[in-house]
Amino acid sequence: MKIQILLLILLLAADKAAAQTTLQVVTQTVQKTVSWKPGYAVEINCEKADIEIETAPAGQNSVRVKAELSARHPQLDSATQDLKAWKFVTSTIGKKIFIRAYIGLPSGAALPASNLKAKLTVTVPADCPTTLTNKFGSARLEKIAAKVVLTGEFCAFTLLQLSGKVEVDSRYGNVDGSQLTGPVQIDAKRADISLTGLGNDCTIRSEYGKVQIEAAAQTGNVSVQASKGDVTVEMPQPYRHNFDLKATHGELTMPLSLRLDAGAGINAKQASIHQGNNRPRMVVETTFGNIVIK
Repeated sequence: MKIQILLLILLLAADKAAAQTTLQVVTQTVQKTVSWKPGYAVEINCEKADIEIETAPAGQNSVRVKAELSARHPQLDSATQDLKAWKFVTSTIGKKIFIRAYIGLPSGAALPASNLKAKLTVTVPADCPTTLTNKFGSARLEKIAAKVVLTGEFCAFTLLQLSGKVEVDSRYGNVDGSQLTGPVQIDAKRADISLTGLGNDCTIRSEYGKVQIEAAAQTGNVSVQASKGDVTVEMPQPYRHNFDLKATHGELTMPLSLRLDAGAGINAKQASIHQGNNRPRMVVETTFGNIVIK
């Protein structure tokens, strides 16, 4: 009986806590269109934002942005007031189109008590280079043909069907990419990296994170330097690459068929396998991490 009474008290307390934490959500939607010309570039700078960037339909010579700004708080008045802290700005200076979503407060004003979040949907012409910086959010880019430069802190990146050069600098945000046919360069710290369908050269520097690569027949030179994290590379057969692999303070695992065919000195920590001239290179080096070739 005492157990039943205690359970009932806990359930009532949980219901009361849930009622007390019901959030009031206040939103504002802003849409802007900015003229674009060949040679122009877009620069996006945000915080607390989930950003989606896609290629605009053929013939659209403009950059279009839809921003959904929100504030969440148990008290409606607080959420309404805190929503005003959101600043959304677009401007064109020279050949750069700037898009910003940030929290701006007057000097001495108290920090918002609400949970603030922004969602941006951006369409850019196919040949428009894009630079993006975001903190505490996410970014998803799909079917972009021009160069993209991405910087994030606590920002997860999803990259799909990008055909231009890709440069990513991520801190505390995972990077997932698929069908990247342009050159790829990634610097990551305390973030996992997962790439599939690489169609060009790829350079990765990673610290405190896992690296997983699924190479394709079109994959070019691959260079991975990892510290305190494992690297797994899945290769299509027959193996096209020459390999230079070294696992300092770690272990190297690779298929028996590749070991036998290589005819080179291989041990549990390193391997140098030369299969022929004019082949792409797979160079992987880890410190306090394992290397697995599949």
